[in-house]
Amino acid sequence: ALLWLWYRPAAIELAFRFAVNTINRNRTLLPNTTLTYDTQKINLYDSFEASKKACDQLSLGVAAIFGPSHSSSANAVQSICNALGVPHIQTRWKHQVSDNKDSFYVSLYPDFSSLSRAILDLVQFFKWKTVTVVYDDSTGLIRLQELIKAPSRYNLRLKIRQLPADTKDAKPLLKEMKRGKEFHVIFDCSHEMAAGILKQALAMGMMTEYYHYIFTTLDLFALDVEPYRYSGVNMTGFRILNTENTQVSSIIEKWSMERLQAPPKPDSGLLDGFMTTDAALMYDAVHVVSVGVQQFPQMTVSSLQCNRHKPWRFGTRFMSLIKEAHWEGLTGRITFNKTNGLRTDFDLDVISLKEEGLEKIGTWDPASGLNMTESQKGKPANITDSLSNRSLIVTTILVSICFSILFR
Repeated sequence: ALLWLWYRPAAIELAFRFAVNTINRNRTLLPNTTLTYDTQKINLYDSFEASKKACDQLSLGVAAIFGPSHSSSANAVQSICNALGVPHIQTRWKHQVSDNKDSFYVSLYPDFSSLSRAILDLVQFFKWKTVTVVYDDSTGLIRLQELIKAPSRYNLRLKIRQLPADTKDAKPLLKEMKRGKEFHVIFDCSHEMAAGILKQALAMGMMTEYYHYIFTTLDLFALDVEPYRYSGVNMTGFRILNTENTQVSSIIEKWSMERLQAPPKPDSGLLDGFMTTDAALMYDAVHVVSVGVQQFPQMTVSSLQCNRHKPWRFGTRFMSLIKEAHWEGLTGRITFNKTNGLRTDFDLDVISLKEEGLEKIGTWDPASGLNMTESQKGKPANITDSLSNRSLIVTTILVSICFSILFR
């Protein structure tokens, strides 16, 4: 089975290769099959180049296509996959229209309508009445639609702000928020942007117990939060990577050894040796496709021509097997909605910044909603915590008061 990767970031490509090599070495999942792969680098914004490269690869025989990540090139490849019956695997968020007809498609990224509900559940748990939503690009408004619709259903005042385009300087925006006393903020941005925002907020005196930030990035756990541990700031987010599982930790440890050969970009804000969510999703994606391969031993790949529109004869069955797959991966249990291929059922850890670092304080899943640990229920806010274990000097000033009664 030939798997084809189409991503630009080195960490994700490394995760792809790492997964393929793990499966080929282990022989537990595919004892009689060896996975081979090819990787192609393209301009993510060039849909014409994406289509051409896809057709070139399909003519050689491909069982599944992974990526590309950008919507314009991804949509072009998706159209070809639909026409030729080849599974298209995504590990990044993609906006799905309501009348989605992409039958040869699955996404391992958690469905954002569910993620949006998780964020709303947190807002309600914290009893926020006013919220500022700061988003990176216009897709953020689509991703956070459940939250944006909330004021009409809940007693919630919402202010929406956009991060400046083409610059990492968020100070003017943060200054406005500080002036407006906007203490409850949701940031929808990449982990790189989140790392920059935290540094700038610290420089502006906005990392105190008065502020509470929720980050939508699932990579908050991998950020270097050492400078903020004793600041008193409230910082909350979600994690899908199942780091508490010993088997998962073992795989991540092996990954980090290979990752040393391709160190992270400087100023990425990530801790060394941490596997990002994107990389973990790619690792899981290769395994989910391999489950489909395992259950379809008679499947063979064949040359497909874009100009003939003759679909792969094994494609429909193979796609069904992938959608029906159940896998316990690095990102927890993986199942798909069999109609639209989305991952609507998943488990999240709720994490929060403490003096010891980021700690798990609860869980969330679509069926049960938010489940905070007992220690969190009724827990006072950090502004109260900041007064604990301190000696306070109380001074009483006695004033002599003279009462005069006037008779007229």
